Amino acid sequence: MMKKLLFTALLPIFLLQILFFGGIRLSHSAQADDLASPPKVGDYACVLNHSTYFYSAPDERRGIFLLPETYYVRLMEYGAEYCKIEYQTDSASYRRLIGYAKTNLLTFVDYTPVRPYLSYVFDVKYKIEYGEFTNSSFLTELTVSCAYYGDFLVGSETYCYVLQDTEFGYVPKPIGFSFEENTEYADYLASLETVAPSDPEPPQEQSRSSSPAQIAILIALCLLVPLLATLILRPPRKPPYETDDTLG
Repeated sequence: MMKKLLFTALLPIFLLQILFFGGIRLSHSAQADDLASPPKVGDYACVLNHSTYFYSAPDERRGIFLLPETYYVRLMEYGAEYCKIEYQTDSASYRRLIGYAKTNLLTFVDYTPVRPYLSYVFDVKYKIEYGEFTNSSFLTELTVSCAYYGDFLVGSETYCYVLQDTEFGYVPKPIGFSFEENTEYADYLASLETVAPSDPEPPQEQSRSSSPAQIAILIALCLLVPLLATLILRPPRKPPYETDDTLG
């Protein structure tokens, strides 16, 4: 009899534990599915890999320039291997470009960056040789301003893909060339690390956030436990025949 009482007392606790921990696992699985969902058109992706090319077509042979690290591209169409992207916007110095980048090299984010695209204009100087007229001071040096888009590697040489006025082209990368990195993604990661992990959601709050299906299962278990207890504690029925003890 004592074993039956103990079993009846522990059964509800056991069933509730299964429901509680099972609900947590289901919740975590749902969150993982949400994170695994493909990004949407208009989302931004940070360039964190130094080998991320901007392609004119979804083809490795159509690379135009390396996208500047720590800056972003905007998604126009998601693909398993290549994404159609937008880089830069039309402005006084830049022109908007639409192309492609390898999907596995893009780090998509769930925020809108304040400064998604690099804006860097630099001067390129050309010296003009006039032969016997070299001593002339007229137009011996020409300076043009170029809007920088990214690097392009040719063997051991590095060129810059630039926009000069209305024309795109390549110029040798100047010695000492550098640009300011965008720290928005690093700041975003730092903000996640500063979230206090010492204040987890209380168990009662987790149970409140359970799905309607979990609540229905809980109600069904609460109704089932008394029935099981009645069946277990019910005294055994007397046999329909007389035993030897009653005959004696």
